[in-house]
Amino acid sequence: MSSFGNGFFSGNLMPYSNRLFTAPGESVMGAAKRFNIFDTGELRSRNKTLDLHEPQNQPAEIKTTGPVEVVPDEIIKISRVFSNLNYQIMRSDEKNYNLNIVGIRNDNQEPNRFDDEMWVFWRYDNLWTLKKYKVTTDPGLTYLQDPLSSQGTAVLKEDQYIGAYRLGKHKGQYEALVQSKPLTVIRDFNRDNKLDFSSGKEQTGFFGINIHRASPTGESQFVNKWSAGCQVFANISEYNEFIGICKKAIGEWGNEFSYSLINKNLLS
Repeated sequence: MSSFGNGFFSGNLMPYSNRLFTAPGESVMGAAKRFNIFDTGELRSRNKTLDLHEPQNQPAEIKTTGPVEVVPDEIIKISRVFSNLNYQIMRSDEKNYNLNIVGIRNDNQEPNRFDDEMWVFWRYDNLWTLKKYKVTTDPGLTYLQDPLSSQGTAVLKEDQYIGAYRLGKHKGQYEALVQSKPLTVIRDFNRDNKLDFSSGKEQTGFFGINIHRASPTGESQFVNKWSAGCQVFANISEYNEFIGICKKAIGEWGNEFSYSLINKNLLS
């Protein structure tokens, strides 16, 4: 799925089955990839008589505990990135809306565009849902040239921040996810027209790095004053949908949200 916003992706890509088989000449792990079976650890524990990587001359049954968990390719890809980074993925589906909120930063150093993405995905009843939104994870040109802090403009460091947000009010004005635990920022201090993701000047603390919207109507084209380091939605309809999902999550899991920020290059 390449579009933003209206991209609703439920992991219901194939019918569930309690009996799955390898194709002739296919290994168990190859079949697992074909079937989008996410939990390969379970395959190892339940198929001990089979070499999982050896091609099977005859169709071999793959034993699972029950219905196969069908996972969209994009979530498989991001889960591998998270595994490499030792990040957590919220997978428990005892209740709905156990949200993974992920900012995906385009490493283009040209500022002032909403050229990043935010993915929100969760698992329920063994199905995954994925939503994509158009955002900026970087400060706008206004604050790069004229920082609010003498130490430079805040650029949120790529990392995972567990339980770092809650639903509140952005600047006391409208509903947003507001920072509730320390975050790490990189200070872009040279006042040029380029984003500096690795200046080496890091600070950890409370900076009001919120997740909020740009204009209250329509879709904003330029970041400008909308972000001094916050994660900002370009489109008001997408933002309202996002906040609605967060409210549903609060009803199930409480008012605490984790946020992960990764570079888009890791998904290639």
